Amino acid sequence: MSTDKDLDASLIAKARDAGERWQARTSVREARTEALEKHLFLKADTPARLAARLNYLIDDVRQSTQGRSLPSNPTLKRLVERPIPVTADEISNEIVQEVVLATRDFLSVEFLERGAAATRSVGRVVIRSSGTFKARGTGVLVAPGLLLTNEHVLSSEALATRCALEMDYEQNRFGPAKKPQIFEFDPQTFFLCDGALDYALVAVATVGDLGSPIEAYGWLPLNGALGKVSISDIDYVNVVQHPLGREKEVVVRNNRVLDMRTADEKAGEDLGAFLHYEADTEKGSSGSPVLNDGWEIVGLHHSGVPATDEKGRWLDKNDRLWRDDQPVEDIKWIANEALRTSSLVAALANAPLDEIKRDYLKKALGTQPPTAVGPRTAAEESVTRETATSPPRSRRDVRRSENGGHRTDQSVTFEIPLRISVALGDVALRGTIRRPIRAEVPTAALERLDASDFADRDGYDRKFIGVTVALPTMKKNPKFGGALVVPRPAREGDHIELRYHHYSVVMCAERRLAYVSACNLDFAANATAGRKDGRSSWRSDPRLNADQQLADRFYDHNDYDKGHLTRRDDTAWGEDLPTAVAANDDTFFYTNAAPQYYLFNQSDDFTNAGLNLWGDLENHISEQGTKQKARLTVFNGPIFGTSDKRLHDALVPLRFFKIVVWRDEGETPGAVGFVLDQESLVKSLPEEAIDAGEFSIRQKPISDIEAELDVAFGKVGDWDRLRQAQGDEALDPDGILIANLRDIRL
Repeated sequence: MSTDKDLDASLIAKARDAGERWQARTSVREARTEALEKHLFLKADTPARLAARLNYLIDDVRQSTQGRSLPSNPTLKRLVERPIPVTADEISNEIVQEVVLATRDFLSVEFLERGAAATRSVGRVVIRSSGTFKARGTGVLVAPGLLLTNEHVLSSEALATRCALEMDYEQNRFGPAKKPQIFEFDPQTFFLCDGALDYALVAVATVGDLGSPIEAYGWLPLNGALGKVSISDIDYVNVVQHPLGREKEVVVRNNRVLDMRTADEKAGEDLGAFLHYEADTEKGSSGSPVLNDGWEIVGLHHSGVPATDEKGRWLDKNDRLWRDDQPVEDIKWIANEALRTSSLVAALANAPLDEIKRDYLKKALGTQPPTAVGPRTAAEESVTRETATSPPRSRRDVRRSENGGHRTDQSVTFEIPLRISVALGDVALRGTIRRPIRAEVPTAALERLDASDFADRDGYDRKFIGVTVALPTMKKNPKFGGALVVPRPAREGDHIELRYHHYSVVMCAERRLAYVSACNLDFAANATAGRKDGRSSWRSDPRLNADQQLADRFYDHNDYDKGHLTRRDDTAWGEDLPTAVAANDDTFFYTNAAPQYYLFNQSDDFTNAGLNLWGDLENHISEQGTKQKARLTVFNGPIFGTSDKRLHDALVPLRFFKIVVWRDEGETPGAVGFVLDQESLVKSLPEEAIDAGEFSIRQKPISDIEAELDVAFGKVGDWDRLRQAQGDEALDPDGILIANLRDIRL
């Protein structure tokens, strides 16, 4: 290891801070440890956090099984098959233990495959010294060419120019030795550090000194969502590191989170942005990723917690008093401290960056995780090449891929601490290695849709109710970036309109969500499709670029649901059942979805939660229309705001609007507008507990709704029944609270 005195001084300072936090949390931590010894999980963590963790694990099983081979454990199987998440009210000590253990065992083989991929993204931070490189710490790639480590490892741009990233510094007993290669840091392109939270982000050169691209090593995205790990003695964490500058090692399982802030604590701020956990780490482990059993980053390791005597003095590894003249390596550690990923993500959202670097960070962290790691590195080419000393391979599987590639074997070594060699099959497609990360659930994205496939969609019918109701138009000075111009329109002249069966969408370019989803609803149609008749999986619209719509990763492992804007029930009609099913299926494009709290877009008939739900209002409107055999025009969309909740590199709307327009025969059209607020449900995501409180539904003047939007509804505001009912009477600026369906002014 480097003998850099400044680095040692920083390590000691961080250890002192970690020790103070450890001591301040003694009573909380001991109470949790005692509870876990009796498997009383609800006394160690909150029901809401445990529910989020179980939903995370259950969803992981769904994606891994892809509906083929379900787990044998009856509880886990039931939860995987049912359509709604586990709620905090359902949580018990028994269900936590059963689901966590069953999930862990069910994914045992995939655990190793994911680990093999995750370890590739971790490297050694080195510093130039006397014409050579010396170890300084560890780092992990969290985006293409973007490394995360500790601030005390890279405390300035000037220091970063003296340092570099060394990849492939690891053992390989079952093939030729790997050739480590150096990637220079590029702090001029991007550098950001924070001493209080002890993190640093730095750009990395695109190509190493051996000619391999940095993207060949993949990356582990930062996910700030709730549910990645819990305080439990059966929920483990893993660490990939270069301790004391040694070749890469992995500390696997038998390590758990000991303590972290939860929303039910009065003194929770004592631990703040950090968590305490078990694992064997040493100097040189600074900047190592702490990963859950899905090999996702839950924390950034930055310090050990020093062991002390009864007077609070530090001890060395021989249980004697540690002296200031002793090396840091001699300190005895009793636990570790890491910066929580959720706290890091929140800090990055508010970091002081200029526009150019903010755009760089947004683009980098928003990049979709690779399903294929790029061209093999020189070291890996030597590993997969047959040699006379290689051990014989049994049942070697060589298959022709769709792209003409071959399936090859690769040996990967883990430090567990016993050494295990795992033979993995990696698909080489045109010179690439397929990275075995979480399998995607097969969806209609595999249909290879083309923009021309949408030429038969008529979209929203302006004259559907017998009088012209125009598609909402953009205001002259939009506050949220303006409408997205469709890159590949299916029809000439459809510059901003995306047409589907019975509805159209206008997208917000900046938010990557719909400004408005406008649909036509016919209660007298010959045929309607039920929920079991059509699809239930989502897909991207090929008329847009992938980065112009919020896809799966924004709904993965969190309490957000893919909330339909235009309901499928509202468009699933037609002349015959196949037509109705096609219309139903058209609602499952990400352009028609927005992140919503998972109960937000359901009706009480479905959730039995006793909540005032958007679905209840829609069902009431549908029932009225069914009685009258009416036709309705419905506008749905988010109300963007400046305080919307961050989710990865996107923002979650806190409120949504619905405007319904109808026309009784021979009468002037009528319209009503509603706003539903999910702020109380999502404001605490991702770190804190979520208790599904009462949803706030209000009927509001359409003109007031329009005032908050970048789109205008034209004549619709003149038909507003609420304005007509109130006359000259002053309206509450918050509108009318809809506590009962009879409160609606029609």
